[in-house]
Amino acid sequence: MPFLRGYRFEYHGADGPIEDLPIPETLCVPMPGAEESYARIAAQGDLVAAGQVLSAPKYAAAAHAPVSGVVEAVEFRQIPGCGHVWAAVLRREGSRAVRTKAVTGGGLEERVLCAAAEAGIVDEITGRPLYQELYRLRRREVSLLLACGIEDDPWCSSARAVLRERLGDVGEGLRLAASFCGAEELGIALSTREEAAAYPGFRVETANAPYPAKAFLLRRLRKSGVSASLIGPQALAALCRAMKGEAQTFGVATVAGDAVRTAKNLRFPAGTSVRELLSRCGLSEDASLVYVGPAAQGSAVTDLDAPVPLHARCVTALLHPQRKRAVACIGCGRCARVCPQGILPWEIHEALRKSSVDPFLLLGVQNCINCAACTAVCPAGLPLSAEVARAAAIRKSGDFF
Repeated sequence: MPFLRGYRFEYHGADGPIEDLPIPETLCVPMPGAEESYARIAAQGDLVAAGQVLSAPKYAAAAHAPVSGVVEAVEFRQIPGCGHVWAAVLRREGSRAVRTKAVTGGGLEERVLCAAAEAGIVDEITGRPLYQELYRLRRREVSLLLACGIEDDPWCSSARAVLRERLGDVGEGLRLAASFCGAEELGIALSTREEAAAYPGFRVETANAPYPAKAFLLRRLRKSGVSASLIGPQALAALCRAMKGEAQTFGVATVAGDAVRTAKNLRFPAGTSVRELLSRCGLSEDASLVYVGPAAQGSAVTDLDAPVPLHARCVTALLHPQRKRAVACIGCGRCARVCPQGILPWEIHEALRKSSVDPFLLLGVQNCINCAACTAVCPAGLPLSAEVARAAAIRKSGDFF
């Protein structure tokens, strides 16, 4: 097992409160998972009210209208962090809203799951629908459930901003999630012990580790005999409101980078474009790279009119991004040292270059958590995280030759 140490970012996030972004005249609301026509409820020309269901896919989160308006189009487009999905182009009009009604009937566990599914909540940590995540944690028999306030991204501060502003809702959402999962203990995960003073009355677990800090924290807890898991504070706050019948139609993202004048934490409605968020913070004309999502895992954006998904925790614009030119592996071993799962990415890279793959060289690839730390530290500029993912697919299929 290699010595695991990760790597550290220099923090540049926004420490201010959450500001409300003015609602744009036109929104392009993503409807992930709505490939089947029956899942797309909204149609061109429909008048919709705020909170009305736009899509109800079987295996993805439902989408709701953040404001009342007219559906001008339903189109298939590329959306950062979601791939090619259907989206409803909504022109804001009027002030109609769906009347909210608290979730009733059945036991608490049934109400929690129903609320998470109907509200279309997505966990911003995993990007999965919250109801699916709750099912997964229940099967794992998690004993400790933590609201994740760890910011292991150089530009992101949205999790801490949500914890500061909506701590009551986050705490209630955490209790509700734990009631379904069966977790006996609750708490908050933070980057450092100094932050714990802001959350009296909560159990606090601190990572005190470099990137990927979340993985290192969970590994430490697992070694001490504690089965723990993390849920995003936005998802937990949304779960609290979902029990009252409110859908998740707004997200919070940090907009930062050296190509914006002022870094801010912004609350934005579903369907807001990347351009709208960046304009609010003063985007430089010299920006050369814009990406949505964490630094190591984010999606580069070429179309600034693309909508930002609600689970995006940050939008970053850079003037002079680091550019790596891919060369041959130099055998430094950095990728192995930063991997929290003990995988040897350099060995997998070498194995995939051969005409036939030795299955014994692909051991452990299925444990990859897609943190992309190996790619970030590779001085040769190799796409190691993508190669590990490819190796995992090969191992699953059994197609080694």
